[in-house]
Amino acid sequence: MRFEAVHSFASLVRAGSYPAAAEELFLSPTTIHGHVKSIEEELGVTLVVFNGRKLELSRAGSRFFAFAEQMLAERAKLERDIRGLSRRDMGRIRIASLHGPSVYLLPPVIRAFHARHPDSKIAVTANGVGECEAALVSGLAEIAIINDLHINELSGEFEATTVSEDRMEMVVRADCYEPPDLKLLTRYPLALQPGTGVYRPIVEQWARRQGLTLEAPFEHTSFDGLLALAMQGSCIAMVGSYVARLSPYARHLRILDLPHFSFERKVVAMHSKRPDPLTAEFVRFLSEFDFSALRPFGFPE
Repeated sequence: MRFEAVHSFASLVRAGSYPAAAEELFLSPTTIHGHVKSIEEELGVTLVVFNGRKLELSRAGSRFFAFAEQMLAERAKLERDIRGLSRRDMGRIRIASLHGPSVYLLPPVIRAFHARHPDSKIAVTANGVGECEAALVSGLAEIAIINDLHINELSGEFEATTVSEDRMEMVVRADCYEPPDLKLLTRYPLALQPGTGVYRPIVEQWARRQGLTLEAPFEHTSFDGLLALAMQGSCIAMVGSYVARLSPYARHLRILDLPHFSFERKVVAMHSKRPDPLTAEFVRFLSEFDFSALRPFGFPE
C-alpha cells in the first residue's frame, strides 16, 4: 500500500470532495480517485460512498481513516526526527587520527575552533594508518589525520589538505648524549616503529650509505612509546619533529645532528572533496593554525 494513496484518501475525507482534495495536493481528481480505488481493491472493501454530493464513509472507511491519520502523524514525526538528527550531525565532526597528531596537534586546534563554534561536537579516535583510512572510507569519520606517505592509498573521492610540515628526527636522552653524533648510533640501539612501517627501510638505506650497521630491537606503534623507550636511557628513538618539540620529555632530549639524514614529510587531513560546511571550515582552520607557537607540555621534576 503506497503512502501517496493513503495520503490522498485522508485528504479526500477531510476535504469532502475529489476536486477539493486534488487542489490541496496539487494532483488531478482522477489521480486521487485512482489512489482511493487502489486501496479499496487491495483491502477488498468499499471505503467511500457519495450520497448526492456528500461524502460518507463506510464502517471500513471510518476504521481506515483512523489508521490513515495515525500513519500520517507518525510519518510527520519521523520526518521531524530525521531533520533534527541531520541538524545535529551537521554540528558534529568525527576525526580518525594517528596517535602523534591526536595528542600534540589536534587538542589546541579543537579548543580554539570550539571557542568559535561552541555548539560543535568534535570526536577524535587515535589509531594506526589503516584504521584511520578505513574510518574515512566507511563514513565513520569526516577527517583522517595521517602523513602524506599514505595519500595514494585512498581513492580519488578524497583529497589531502596539509596540516603541518614535519621531519623525522633521531633523539637520545640529553644526559646520554656525547659527540660525535653519528657514533652514538653504534653505541645505542634504535627504537623504531614496527617493521611494517614506512620509516625503517629509509633509515636502513641511509645507514648503509654511512657504513653503519644499525641494531633496532625496540619497536612501538606510537611516537610516545618510542620516546618513553629513549627516556629509559638505553636507546635512540626516531620520532616526528613536532613530537620531539612538544612532548613532555622535550627539554630532556637531544636531537642528533646526523650527516645527510633528511626525511621530510607532511601531516595531512584527508577528507571528502565535497565536505559539509562545518567540516570544510574545520579543515581550513586546521591548515592555517600556527603550530610553531605551541610550547612543550612540560615535564615534572
